[in-house]
Amino acid sequence: MKNLLYALGPTFMIFIGLTYFESVPITFMLFYSWLFSIPFATYLRKTQDRLEFIQSVKNGFTMKSVIFGLVSGVICLLTIFSYVYFSQDYLFNINQLNELLVKWHFSGSHIWILIFVLIVINPFLEEWYWREFMHKRLLISLSGTQTVFVTSFFYSLYHLLSLVPMFAMPFSLVATIPIFLAGLLWGYFRIKFTSMVAPIISHALADIGIILVYLYYFIL
Repeated sequence: MKNLLYALGPTFMIFIGLTYFESVPITFMLFYSWLFSIPFATYLRKTQDRLEFIQSVKNGFTMKSVIFGLVSGVICLLTIFSYVYFSQDYLFNINQLNELLVKWHFSGSHIWILIFVLIVINPFLEEWYWREFMHKRLLISLSGTQTVFVTSFFYSLYHLLSLVPMFAMPFSLVATIPIFLAGLLWGYFRIKFTSMVAPIISHALADIGIILVYLYYFIL
């Protein structure tokens, strides 16, 4: 039951922030507080888990893991931007989406702070939570492959929650497929390199691709 609560917790935070408060800044505070506080409290109590985490990060900084992270991340970045660029007319209405983002307070003078959070903080905390904290908890009772699929599913779940108001069906549903596949890729990296270094690098570049789409259509 505790693992199920941990798996659904981020989705609850997104739901509360976007549905009840209708605010991206508040959603960020709820969501990232959850992603940080749950693993942090666990590592604070369990010295062995904390030491293993630190060691895995140190061991993860290899040339191979960095290259895998960079190459896969660049591919994700280019794929995201290219797909939206060539399919924009079918994906969303720019004016309607802009109105929604303004309603959610993803605009104004603080927009660059939110962008910084998405590019720098988001990749670390999401990977720390799913490909480190939840990954290790689920490995106790599941195989490596099962763990990767489960973490990828719940990782995709709250993305679907945020995509539904932004894009017309069935794109909002279809758009979660590459998110799920990215989760599988980063889960594979976590197993291959026994570290979250490669997933973080790849994830950060993928998020940059999303931000470039936003900048291109709504800022520039």
